[in-house]
Amino acid sequence: MKMIKNITPVFISSNLDVTEKFWIEVLSFKTDGKHDDYLIMNNGNIEVHFSKLPSVNKKTNNCACYLGVDNLDDLYKKCLEFNCVHPNGKLEKLPWGREFAIVDPDCNLIKIAE
Repeated sequence: MKMIKNITPVFISSNLDVTEKFWIEVLSFKTDGKHDDYLIMNNGNIEVHFSKLPSVNKKTNNCACYLGVDNLDDLYKKCLEFNCVHPNGKLEKLPWGREFAIVDPDCNLIKIAE
């Protein structure tokens, strides 16, 4: 019997407007709902939530997710242009496949693989 239907990461955001702009411009997400302290975005069947926390400590933020995509090389080039590739997350081939990592404005880590 299947009990789990889906899973949605909830990241923290010090500024929902800045977060929303980043996820739209870099990862092509769309806004699904926005409130004073909560943001819901989607990219087709992928949904991500953001909870406002004005005092985000970017040095200790350890929120992360793993995102599977098509066109990894194109997205990597786009992320390089936006200067959001994590310093230790350059595109590389690993035993399980190719991946790279980016950070959003609040240092939420997004690992991206094809």
